[in-house]
Amino acid sequence: MKSRLSLIPVLLVFLLTAVLCCSVIAEETAQVKIAVINMQKVVRKSVAGQKAMEKLNKKLQNLQKQLRAKQDEINAFKQDIEKKGPLMNEAARAEKEREYKKAFRDLQDEKEDAQFEMRQAETKSMEPILKELEKVVSRIGEEGGYTLILDKNMPGIYFINSDVDITEEVIKAYDNQVKSKNKKDKK
Repeated sequence: MKSRLSLIPVLLVFLLTAVLCCSVIAEETAQVKIAVINMQKVVRKSVAGQKAMEKLNKKLQNLQKQLRAKQDEINAFKQDIEKKGPLMNEAARAEKEREYKKAFRDLQDEKEDAQFEMRQAETKSMEPILKELEKVVSRIGEEGGYTLILDKNMPGIYFINSDVDITEEVIKAYDNQVKSKNKKDKK
């Protein structure tokens, strides 16, 4: 019993030392400041992003118009085959059906090409915007003393307090940067 009582002061000294060490370490640890942004919203709502999206939408509409015209031609060709097919001999009908299938495959290839072309155009138009946005976000991060800035749409982020969302601040800073850059370019 006496040996256990002698351990109590040793344990108290140990606990007191541990508490003091933890409080010193906690004071020395830097303040962590985290923010989030919605990059998709920044691109959609920024002036430069809206201009890029307008160009992409025009390109998409032109491609869709061309594809729709070809689709209409193919549909008309198919209707023609269905109407005149019973009147044609077997070889002529088979040849028309081969032509239809080839035209249909060609249209599918053109659709894939159009999708690839749109992805390429999107990458080309968004790349400079994203590079500039990276600079803006870095500047805001440094000036604001942020430890970490995350994209709101990243996998694994399930809750975000709206107080840490700096999306609107990034949009304003980016628009101001683009405006000042355009003024310099005009001079």
